[in-house]
Amino acid sequence: MAVTQPAAAALFGALLASEDDLLLVVQRGEITHASAAVERRIGGAAAPGTDVASLFHEESREKLAAALAHEAPAAWELQVRREGEGQEPVRFLVVPAADGSRILLGRAPARDEAVRIKEAAITLTTALADIARELATKGAELEAARAGLEELGRHRDELLSIVSHDLKASLHAIRLQGSLIEHAESAPTAAQRATIAGRLLRNVDRMTSLISDILDAALADAGELRIEPQRFSLGDVVAEVVDTVALIAADAGVQLRRAAAGAALVDGDARRLYQVVLNLVENAIRHSPRGAEVLIALEAHGARVRCSVEDGGPGIAPEERAAVFDRFQRRGGRAGRAGLGLYIARRIVALHGGSIWVEAGARGGARFVFEIPAPGGAGAR
Repeated sequence: MAVTQPAAAALFGALLASEDDLLLVVQRGEITHASAAVERRIGGAAAPGTDVASLFHEESREKLAAALAHEAPAAWELQVRREGEGQEPVRFLVVPAADGSRILLGRAPARDEAVRIKEAAITLTTALADIARELATKGAELEAARAGLEELGRHRDELLSIVSHDLKASLHAIRLQGSLIEHAESAPTAAQRATIAGRLLRNVDRMTSLISDILDAALADAGELRIEPQRFSLGDVVAEVVDTVALIAADAGVQLRRAAAGAALVDGDARRLYQVVLNLVENAIRHSPRGAEVLIALEAHGARVRCSVEDGGPGIAPEERAAVFDRFQRRGGRAGRAGLGLYIARRIVALHGGSIWVEAGARGGARFVFEIPAPGGAGAR
């Protein structure tokens, strides 16, 4: 292309040196001149003598051919190759020159701007992904909360059903004994009075225990269950429990046998550990058939004192043993203490730094065992 006017030559030179303007001069399909911006954006592929079509993406080749063949100045949007980065659209003004060459003049988006837009897109995509994950997490938390409320409602209904059943049973028994006294044709004998009084007291004790369990479970759930440690003999506690439940065992036709090794001194809350042992022994009596034996064993076990209560019942399947210490669990659906006794026992033993579990007994029944630390790291005997 002949350039004769000094101003035109200066403008052409400025465009060739531009870092922003894409200037291509094409003669018969080959590049004769390319601006610095072309070389910077596209690379060495824009060297003179190169086929201009190699600078453009395949989908723009047909449009490029039309632009180079067009006989009047016109704007064309073409897809320019980006070395190692795919392609980008550039709008070119294509001007036919007098010597038959074509001048292609365009301006690609500033690289910094393109990078900024790309980074902003990545940031936005990441933020949207984080929001989506957070929404999913919150959704899962809400679902878990909903399930928890449903479970709590189910437990509430179950507790109300159990408590009302157990309280009604005790009240009915008390009412029955009162009715026997009221309608007796003659004054009861001393033996009859003792029997009636024993039944009345046992049902009152049962209702008291039920109410105490409900209150203790509420304290345990709130983290307010407390112990008052002092040194005492766990053997004395076991003896007191056996004396307490002797009449219950006799009525059930169950024999109680102790196998205690000495005093077994511990530092703990005697009232609370009495509660644990009483619960285990009453459960053992309740789940043993008539004529069976409940064995209560107490021994030093290394640096801990171990107490076990074994019943003569059918036992507990291994896969069900962990669940018996949960709230509202009632073995075999048989009446007990609202399914709270073992739950409270586990919490009391934990407050003493001990552990409680259930295993298979030597005679096929269930053996409940708890251990707590002995004073000074050794069980006193």
